Amino acid sequence: MSVVERFSTKLVPHQRRHLFWRDVVAEAFPGMTVCASEGIRADLARWSLGAVGLTRARSERARVSRVTHDNGERHLLLHVLHRGSLTLLHGDHSSTGRVGEIIVADDTRPYAIDISHSNDCLILEVPVAMMGADIANRNWHGFRLPANDPNVAFLGHVLTGLWSQREHSDDLDEDAGALLADAARMAFRRQPERYSTERPSRSPVEYALEHLGDSDLGTASIGEALDLSTRAVQKSFFRHVGLTPTAFITARRLERAVELMARGDGQTITDIAFEVGFNDSAFFTRCFRRQFGLSPSQWRQEGRALP
Repeated sequence: MSVVERFSTKLVPHQRRHLFWRDVVAEAFPGMTVCASEGIRADLARWSLGAVGLTRARSERARVSRVTHDNGERHLLLHVLHRGSLTLLHGDHSSTGRVGEIIVADDTRPYAIDISHSNDCLILEVPVAMMGADIANRNWHGFRLPANDPNVAFLGHVLTGLWSQREHSDDLDEDAGALLADAARMAFRRQPERYSTERPSRSPVEYALEHLGDSDLGTASIGEALDLSTRAVQKSFFRHVGLTPTAFITARRLERAVELMARGDGQTITDIAFEVGFNDSAFFTRCFRRQFGLSPSQWRQEGRALP
């Protein structure tokens, strides 16, 4: 087994981080380019298990795009979402994945991926030759594997558990990669022949809850995503929750922030603010104080719980 390689923009000068990140991603996934902000915070770790690759990428908002990559072997890339969301764009189609879901890309076909803020994703890269003819002969590009499928959930648990043991990679049996390919094959096997990249119709409130981490979330973006007028979005929120879209989104983001502070995992207040969808830490603090009567740091010091 190979050692785990790690890369991070943390120690790179602010003005060169996007260039460093571009080179890291291009090396990890040949043919891929990155469009990101100058001071992007991101890290990547990769691990080869025989012919199978496993990568963990965490980053702020960015877009990656990949031209057709023909190195003589076709791979399927399974993007397993642990935090945030991503949207894979291919031709005139798009597929959006949320936490627990898996978005599939075929490295012999071009695509782009819009990555949300505070994104955390495990990427399993499997040669199609290891997946069997029944899977190799189908078009999986842009396919979304649903989180409620037990076999998809099983694959996610296997990947997460294996990743937690990466420090012991030297002691791992060489067949671990084949085991991952088998688990991936199980996740694919029960998927229908026909599928839609579009989600079933959701209410504006449901859409907002799914996209709280998106700093651009608001009445206009919800209406655009669901093909509704501004007035229709506002009426739906009043009808279901008795609040304006802005008030509802802010309240839910603050509740989520309190939950994250209670975890005590070392995240800074600023990191939490960005993760829950605020793009200004000072504004987050003002909103938090107005809602709970204390600043986020005071709340954390007193060990408060969500009321």
